[in-house]
Amino acid sequence: MNPTATSAPPELVPTDLRLRAELLADVLRSGGTVVLRVFGGSMWPWLRSGDALFVRREDATHIHLGEVVLFVREGRLFAHRVIRKSSRDGRPVLITKGDALPRADAPLAESELLGRVVRVRRAGREFALDSPQRRALGRAAAFVTHSSRFWYPLARALRRVLPS
Repeated sequence: MNPTATSAPPELVPTDLRLRAELLADVLRSGGTVVLRVFGGSMWPWLRSGDALFVRREDATHIHLGEVVLFVREGRLFAHRVIRKSSRDGRPVLITKGDALPRADAPLAESELLGRVVRVRRAGREFALDSPQRRALGRAAAFVTHSSRFWYPLARALRRVLPS
């Protein structure tokens, strides 16, 4: 999901959105926690447009398969699921993907990773993503998302008829 709600090339991302992304990145990099509202459908149905995400700074070594991370790329923020974790030159490499998107993102650079989504608020209710049940669901979603190109058309059709 993209909190900036734009798909424009980086040079066309409005300055105020780039500034907000930089400010949030600075808070998280300094060890803080942020709450932000997201817009977009790339993580549907797990995350929905309008959800508030509670994000805590986390190093890539402490990120696990299936967790949802926040990262900054080309001046925009993204919250996507970790679908693969490997190591290169002794450093962790994370591959992310929006659950409802057909392809994975490019590998995350260390400087792009901002933190891990720990809680979600939707319609006045909050749920933790680090409970044992939600972690298991996240891992399952990481495996299922590889076949999203097959089920994505069905999910899009359902999204049109199901309430958010």
